[in-house]
Amino acid sequence: MFETVLSLQPRVSSGGGLSREDVIEATAKDIYSKCPKPFDLDVVMTKYPTKYEESMNTVLTQECIRYNALLTVMAKSLAESIKALKGLVVMSPELEAVCDALFNNQ
Repeated sequence: MFETVLSLQPRVSSGGGLSREDVIEATAKDIYSKCPKPFDLDVVMTKYPTKYEESMNTVLTQECIRYNALLTVMAKSLAESIKALKGLVVMSPELEAVCDALFNNQ
């Protein structure tokens, strides 16, 4: 239900305050600055080697790989969104969805 209400929200601002693009850019830069660095897999694999006796180390390594992939996609999407707002790259449907989510705090 809330998604429907948010979809009906006007996309332009009237009067003072920040524009939609300014809000999205500020939010994207804030999230980008708070993104942690990816794990160094060599250090993780050295400290927690994958052995038959230690099956949790295998899970840890797999989750580090997935987390690093997530961080990479997040950083790329945020950077591309900022560029798209400035008109430096084409606003794809995926980037528009990211911008809408940032604007709606989703």
